[in-house]
Amino acid sequence: MSDAIVIGGGPGGSTAAWLLARAGRDVTVLEAARFPRVKLCAGWVTPAVWRALELDPGEYPHTIQPFSEASLAIDGRCYDTRWSHPASYGIIRCEFDDFLLRRAAGVGATVHLEARVRSVERGGSGVTVHTTDNRRFLAPVILGAGGHHCPVARAFGQVAPDEAVVLTRESETRVGAGRLRRWTDRYGTPELFAEPDLRGYGWYFTKGDFLNLGIGCIGTGRDLHRRCDALLDRLRSDGRLPTHAKLEPMRGHAYAVHGRTSRRVAGDRFLLIGDAAGLARMISGEGIGPAVASARLAVEALLASERRAPTDYARALAARFRVRAAPLLGPLPPRILEAVGRVVCRTPLLRRKLVFEGAFGMG
Repeated sequence: MSDAIVIGGGPGGSTAAWLLARAGRDVTVLEAARFPRVKLCAGWVTPAVWRALELDPGEYPHTIQPFSEASLAIDGRCYDTRWSHPASYGIIRCEFDDFLLRRAAGVGATVHLEARVRSVERGGSGVTVHTTDNRRFLAPVILGAGGHHCPVARAFGQVAPDEAVVLTRESETRVGAGRLRRWTDRYGTPELFAEPDLRGYGWYFTKGDFLNLGIGCIGTGRDLHRRCDALLDRLRSDGRLPTHAKLEPMRGHAYAVHGRTSRRVAGDRFLLIGDAAGLARMISGEGIGPAVASARLAVEALLASERRAPTDYARALAARFRVRAAPLLGPLPPRILEAVGRVVCRTPLLRRKLVFEGAFGMG
């Protein structure tokens, strides 16, 4: 029996396990995949996240692409935003997640890979997890950090069957830095492309030898495919994606955006972290920052008082991720919202403060 079980070995789960193990707790991590595993993500880590991880980006041993400039294209025009210092750092998620999980194991966390959860049950002595290979794990408390489809969220989080989600399709391909520099004169910086109706955005991000591109939007799967095809056509037409280029297959996933989900984030013997709690940032969908921040809040609550942890964590989470813009903008008609969004995207100060620094956490 462990002191805590963490479901999911991504940035949120590995951070929670690292903090608990460092504090002397016996913690078990159950991760369904085999690491390092492919994890598609535009993949930038802000200075605030590096601080929360207690890591110096200059000492990170894998692919890292600092950038102090980003661009946003809307209605056929491209707008640049620049900082006098690195605003964020591009990483490759398969490398980044593996590094963080190994760090957790290095301080004593017990990690089980390819441990797919079959069921999660609460009982008098704690929470019991059964895996598909017939193993059984028991702990007084469980932390759900298994992403949008986390089994802990499904078991205890009261996930609504009609929950609104954001859909994405993306690809990450090792191309080579030399070739990428020939494809775009903005090598090393994120290039964003607002959808005409502002219901999503596409991206083209070159980092080290890798190209990550994709699109995310609120809508149906068929709508997403149409938008994705339009983005690829645009990238081919302007030379960013030569017709002979061979990309890794596009993959899709979904996530809930904070402020648009009613998931129960904590309760009897459980706490949800990151995407499992529906904490992705509104507008941008950025999830690494909320995952790490919520992991720290969850562990702080557990270490202070296991009995009060669900209540204390829920309160801390509500304070940390309070939605401020929704009450002001929510009642406005879509056309007004689109007009406001265009003004924000075109105005240098608003674009910097509300889009890149606000929605994406850069700066």
